[in-house]
Amino acid sequence: MATTAVCTSAKQELLQSAACFNAAISYTASGVNGAFTLTGLSSTAGITVGMAASGSNVAAGAVVASIDSASQVTLSKAHTNTITTQSITFTADMFKLALVKVSPGRTFDGTQTNIGTPGTGSPTATNLGTDEVAATGGYTSGGLALTNVTPTTSSTTALTDFTPDPSITSATVSTTAGIIYNNSVRLGHANGIAANASGSAIGRTVSVHDFGGTQTVTAGTITFVFPTPDASNAILRVA
Repeated sequence: MATTAVCTSAKQELLQSAACFNAAISYTASGVNGAFTLTGLSSTAGITVGMAASGSNVAAGAVVASIDSASQVTLSKAHTNTITTQSITFTADMFKLALVKVSPGRTFDGTQTNIGTPGTGSPTATNLGTDEVAATGGYTSGGLALTNVTPTTSSTTALTDFTPDPSITSATVSTTAGIIYNNSVRLGHANGIAANASGSAIGRTVSVHDFGGTQTVTAGTITFVFPTPDASNAILRVA
């Protein structure tokens, strides 16, 4: 069973900048070997502090540490070599949709805080565990990757979406609910939640969605159609 809800912990984390739903964006930039700054960007629109930066000679694991102007950002790690007017991609958090099996052992609702280790361990508020759909017939444990759409507003409501709608091909699956969660680490490793054996804060849940009954496909394609992204229907919205 599941109850559709935005997870209570996610509401708090919105005020802690603990999730970034921005779409990936690329700009041409330059940088000096050993420096931290990227210069000559045509814009910094769509970039936020904490987004990952990637490209030739950008250090692995570098993220945006500050936005200095409309044409310059500073990264958290020094460039490994000269960056000569080339495309740099800025990527926000990666979200996934994990599927809940038929007749799960617990009710998933707004009290869920972590996805934990899908497929393993007892289902709790910090672990989907063995209540995940079996990782067979086209479904991989951990769920379906979602593609961010940069948040926008409609009247007084802020909203975001994921597109395209996630689907599984060659699937044999029965599911009753889905859990959207953040597959990136934002709050570090000391938030009091043991998300997995190492205590990592990865896998913070965002929302739980009941499918209104069992959804089944046998050796076919199943698509999870998100609602129209407007102020009344968007999959995630803050009024």
